Amino acid sequence: IANSFGRGGQHLFIIVDITCILLRNSNFSMDQVEDDMGNPMDMFILSQDCLLGTKMDQIIPPNSGWSARPKRTPEGATSSGLISSGGWMDSNNQKAEREALIVLLRRGVPPCLRCAVWVTNVHSAVAPDMPKHEVDDYGTLKRVRVFEHGWQIALKSIFPDETDEEDAHMIDFGLGDRNIVNLLLTGGPHNTPIPEKGAKSLKRVLFAARMSLGIEYCPMLPDITAQLLTVMEESYAYATLRKMLEDSSHFFALSRVEHVGWCHTFADLMNRIYPQTYDVMKTIGLLMPGALDPIFKRFFVQLLRPEHTKRIMDLYTLEGIEVIFRFGTALMCLYHAHLTTQAEFNCPDVHTWWDGVRKFAYSRRFKFDVFLHNQCYGVIAGRLMKRSIFPRRGVFQRMIERNEERAEGGEYDLTDDDLTAYVYNDSTLGFVEGEVPIVLAKHAAERHALALWLPVSLTSTRLDIVYSSSVHGRTLERFYHHCSASKARCTITLFEILGKDIVIGMFATQTWRSNFVGGDGNCFLFRLRPNPRCFKWTNLTHSQSSATQQQQSDLSAGPSVSFDSVSSVENSQRYFADQIMVSGNDFISMGIGQDGASGLRVNEDLTKGSSSPAMGMGIGQESLLGNDSQVFEIGLVECYRFVREVDGGVVN
Repeated sequence: IANSFGRGGQHLFIIVDITCILLRNSNFSMDQVEDDMGNPMDMFILSQDCLLGTKMDQIIPPNSGWSARPKRTPEGATSSGLISSGGWMDSNNQKAEREALIVLLRRGVPPCLRCAVWVTNVHSAVAPDMPKHEVDDYGTLKRVRVFEHGWQIALKSIFPDETDEEDAHMIDFGLGDRNIVNLLLTGGPHNTPIPEKGAKSLKRVLFAARMSLGIEYCPMLPDITAQLLTVMEESYAYATLRKMLEDSSHFFALSRVEHVGWCHTFADLMNRIYPQTYDVMKTIGLLMPGALDPIFKRFFVQLLRPEHTKRIMDLYTLEGIEVIFRFGTALMCLYHAHLTTQAEFNCPDVHTWWDGVRKFAYSRRFKFDVFLHNQCYGVIAGRLMKRSIFPRRGVFQRMIERNEERAEGGEYDLTDDDLTAYVYNDSTLGFVEGEVPIVLAKHAAERHALALWLPVSLTSTRLDIVYSSSVHGRTLERFYHHCSASKARCTITLFEILGKDIVIGMFATQTWRSNFVGGDGNCFLFRLRPNPRCFKWTNLTHSQSSATQQQQSDLSAGPSVSFDSVSSVENSQRYFADQIMVSGNDFISMGIGQDGASGLRVNEDLTKGSSSPAMGMGIGQESLLGNDSQVFEIGLVECYRFVREVDGGVVN
């Protein structure tokens, strides 16, 4: 039976087993069981995490409003079979039924029911007049084989040969290479990389969306697909995306015009609902389309906890893009309310703002349920009655249509993003498999991040490990010896930070050896995990004048900038690219930091390191591990050289 229904047969096995247990251990007759359970195929499918492989909680809390034994609605009934009799309004009014469902969705959907709820929500949103029993039918076991059959047909059409899937690439749909890498590297639990099996599932569904469904531009699609795969199988995710395309404007921006129109609508809503927050965001430059990527491209994944992002998905699958605007505007206002006046002045750029939003959303001060009910769906007192904080649906739709017309008419700039970078090639930077295992650079997404930062001449090479602290010994002497023996000038060295799940590193253009000072402008420091970031050398002597002008222009904005800070820029030390690499018998370092400190410095036995804001390595206000100088303990250390893909020769 399980085989005949594909992967979903496991759910049917559970039902059959329970039936047998009931018959063996009770006085029930088969007729009584059939009357009580009905057709087992009418039972709803359970959620399954195919992206991360985590175990799904199968408990449905009592008195939650969700049915403890969900099964398809009988024909002619008005309520959904997913909802218990106590959670549904006794009404034949379709509007009242929808409002009752939204109330339950705001409370949250039990994890084990999310697959069925999200699927039925999408079908209900696309076809609001469809009878309840037909909507429920899409979330039941009888649809497992149908969805699986359709998915297999799609796979065979886009991957006629088994090797075709191996050659397939990850498509970003306008999200951008760096965001795709960030999704793959931090999409797992606690900002860990997505497992290889889950990454392949994501790649297959996205590739099918491009080749079979014909989607070319849809920046939110990778993150939305990843969310779907955390509760359902590939076949269900593909079928759900296909259904969403039937009313695409309700869920997605499928063109740059629509995307820019949405971003300008967001700015208009901020000005209308929260004018004070609007003024602050406009000053920082947060209301430009390119600055709103965490909301309109990443679907809050970079800002909120994973469980909170799923709560948004509970509502998004039914209400569509209105949910994104509700949560986005409310989150900006709430974060601004928690900022002090001094904090506003210390929030000079887009990156600092979004980093602050994330820290706030992860703090104890952020109460998601209160935020959802009071801010996102809150009401205010009007002259005659209470009214919603968010505009009515008709007003909201007209705002979007007006801004899309302006974008299409050329009133808005459509060239903010690079629309040509659609493809992510997961084999850009390969590696050589040898006797020493590769650990810190084993994920393809991490190697791709490295390839984005390397000189062009090295992007089509492979990594060959020449030193591992777990194999060759943990001393600088052994490190220098293996670097010299590798006969390679260019190397990448990776450091694992103990207790923090952080990997940092440095790219050197000259061979590391004792008592050496050198390097050039191609050297750089980087953070590989989490949130990949590169710190490249900057010639401060050429940028002092522009920095001084920026500081002077900031004086007119408020009293937070003093003349002392301008003077410090004018008198800052000159940094030279040929002094970036420094090594001795008792330390190794790269980058020229504040007060003579290094951007990265490691001791003689490679067990402890320190990091300071590297003023000569790009951004001068952030270190590898954060905003302050830090001392940390080091675990595994690995050093790689570059070899040519053609003949395996060392690249110098």
